[in-house]
Amino acid sequence: MRIMLTVWPQTCHLYPAVPYAQALQLAGHEVVVACPPGAADDIVAAGLTAVTCGEPDTSGWVRDDLPPDPEEMERLATALQVTQDERDTWDVFFQYYLMGVRFQLPRVPSAQNKALVEFARTWRPDLVLWDPWFPAGAVAAKVAGAAHGRVLMAPDYSGWAVELYARQATPPVDPLARAVRPLAEHYGVEVDSELLVGQFTIDPMPREMRLSRDLAAVPVRWSPYNGGGVKPSWLYDKPRRPRVALSVGLSTRAYHKGEWRAPKIFEAVADLDVELVATLNADQLEGISSIPSNVRTVDYVPLLQLLPTCSASINHGSSGTFWASVAAGVPQLVGDTDEPQRVIVVDGENSKMAERNILSKLAIAYLESRDAGLRLDHQKQSVEEIRAAIVTALEDPRYRDGAAAVHQEWLDRPGPADIVPTLEKLTAMHR
Repeated sequence: MRIMLTVWPQTCHLYPAVPYAQALQLAGHEVVVACPPGAADDIVAAGLTAVTCGEPDTSGWVRDDLPPDPEEMERLATALQVTQDERDTWDVFFQYYLMGVRFQLPRVPSAQNKALVEFARTWRPDLVLWDPWFPAGAVAAKVAGAAHGRVLMAPDYSGWAVELYARQATPPVDPLARAVRPLAEHYGVEVDSELLVGQFTIDPMPREMRLSRDLAAVPVRWSPYNGGGVKPSWLYDKPRRPRVALSVGLSTRAYHKGEWRAPKIFEAVADLDVELVATLNADQLEGISSIPSNVRTVDYVPLLQLLPTCSASINHGSSGTFWASVAAGVPQLVGDTDEPQRVIVVDGENSKMAERNILSKLAIAYLESRDAGLRLDHQKQSVEEIRAAIVTALEDPRYRDGAAAVHQEWLDRPGPADIVPTLEKLTAMHR
């Protein structure tokens, strides 16, 4: 088969999809990864064929149609009867997911998206796998006559929203359909639920973290991929004392200076007999006046190299860091707060966001239900409370056992290579 994978051109979207592309390629299929400029080097480094569509986008994040409209958000939440339990999911969908979709799908179809569709029409893939945050892939699939499915990089916010709208007798305007419509109508493609959520979904989320309930899903094990790298010599030997990783991912570096959680965490570990490895760059360390002697700061080290040497992981709950920690079988301490998810434009190109990751609540709820993790709230917890949580994660066998059980559940799911026959059957069914 010919298979086209298309994603938002950032590592946090590309890396989760790489194992599926590699598995399909190793099974003998012809695979390309086609997306706007920005990811070609990482695609090639993964041993995959890159197709760059269009020229780099020089427009910034703050455009007239990008910042979320708080009045529309509240109006739609009321019309859709969003419950209190669903409120955080709705906020993430409206504040973050839709803004990302609108960024890649402007009101006037972009040259990048036209190039993607034209490549698909020319190359004629049998199957298109697409990033839910980049639904131009669905339009490309329909124009090319290909089967198509989504690859989840996070819980299924768009699938949840489509199901939410489907429950309404008289649904209000759908902002996701509104965002996809200009590109779809440019090519004469109908905007229906299949275009918005695919014919099936590759879903690595455990049942407790699934947001959509009725969509056709292909369960799979999330296979962490960080790219390659030379192993630093200090990771060769076992650490002499418990090692704890602090990672808040790479994508936040593009939007923020400073790191909200680090000052209290550094102070909390200063008097402990542990080694904290903080993967923070100079921008993230800005404003921190002193670093304890038992804290090692490194700009970057692949988590697949670092975490197997650790006894615990402190992270922000994003998919990449969360699953790398699950794969390492270590207890997690996940940063989370009680604040609502909001994006507020401050001035020009600057925006203010909540001091928690959009996935943190789902991640820590899952871990706490398994006794595999503890919640850290840097806004409300004292240094002493954070220190106590770190000690508990390291010393209480309940959390080591819980993390081991979560690790085993992860291992029990089918890997990327195991779902290749299913993808072949689904392609034949939908073509």
